[in-house]
Amino acid sequence: MFMLLVISHSANSQYIGTGSVTQGHATTTIPSIYTCTAGRTPAIGTITASDLTVWTVPAAVHFTDVSFPFASDLYNPCNGHTYSNTAAALAVLNGSDIVTVDADGEVITAFIFADNYFELYVNGIPIGKDNVPYTQFNSNIVRFRAKRPFTIAMQLVDWEEHLGLGAELSGAFAYHDGDGGMVAVFKDATGQIIATTGPDWKAQTFYTAPVTDLTCPTESGSSRLSSNCSNADATDGSNFFGLHWSKPANWMEPTFNDLSWPAATTFSNATVGVNNKSAYTNFTDIFDDVSNDAQFIWSTNLILDNEVIVRHTVNSSLMIPETTTKQSVKIFPNPAQDKLVLIMDRELTESFRKLEIFNCLGQLVYRSNNYDDAISLTEIAKGIYIIKISLTCSQYIQKLVIQ
Repeated sequence: MFMLLVISHSANSQYIGTGSVTQGHATTTIPSIYTCTAGRTPAIGTITASDLTVWTVPAAVHFTDVSFPFASDLYNPCNGHTYSNTAAALAVLNGSDIVTVDADGEVITAFIFADNYFELYVNGIPIGKDNVPYTQFNSNIVRFRAKRPFTIAMQLVDWEEHLGLGAELSGAFAYHDGDGGMVAVFKDATGQIIATTGPDWKAQTFYTAPVTDLTCPTESGSSRLSSNCSNADATDGSNFFGLHWSKPANWMEPTFNDLSWPAATTFSNATVGVNNKSAYTNFTDIFDDVSNDAQFIWSTNLILDNEVIVRHTVNSSLMIPETTTKQSVKIFPNPAQDKLVLIMDRELTESFRKLEIFNCLGQLVYRSNNYDDAISLTEIAKGIYIIKISLTCSQYIQKLVIQ
């Protein structure tokens, strides 16, 4: 059997970016992965690009993978779990929902609203996936046991009804460019907020559609920009284009180097359109905490970017004694080359036990049992590492980049 792929050579030659170019509708491979009354149908499809790469649209997800745990419901009209507040939603949980990252860690609780779908990893471990891939709109609770610092990595998907074209039905328009957006709040075992979504997160896009003109997308460093592209509704978008990029195999790991990724772009509640959605408005005391407001984040284009990876590392507040400050341990430069400088307060040097450096496979590549303010890196290859300082009653851990 032969498959004929026709993409206008003149149109495709106008594109000068790094993406893989597709055109037109994808082939539906799974008509629906979930059914919800009054919800839209979340189908899966494949489409072949002009470079003959085959892409899964809107994204390759683990919704039907039983080994990837579902999140708990905060608000879910698809199954009737429509809690009016967080206390009611938490009250039904018995602890079996807690995923262990570190057996001796603390229980972290995350509250997440995603338009439309998310999959959450912590330190590379699958922690929770959205209960509803498309609509109706829902929100989730995820709980896990981990030690700080830990790295959050999330795959975000804005679903589509026209597979391969990033479009859905809207009123009189058959091709409407839907939008995305995700907001999350992470609390520690005492109920204190330890992380909220905002511009300190990283965000990279891996699927942009529809693109009506291949001359409109641009790239600047690692930023894949489509702000110059039209997002107007259309009655026929069957010949529109899509742009795809491969996700790094280890994007969810704490050792993945996201330093060059763009910062997440923030969006207002009104822009995302959540002020009339109970899955959000029932819990504004969490998402819109007056002292620590969480912001909706996405890549640079909320409308055209349909698959986005976001990452954030929650730093430790418990690794060093309470009497010290964040300035009590200084490790620089980072990124480093042939030498690393370590400066610690006197009381910490007296409790120093060892310094270790681990590679991305968790293998020990350097160890010293003696405090030294100058550490040679000449015998360590370039890459991403974790540096761990063990003190008498605490630890200090951070990511290290060697260039």
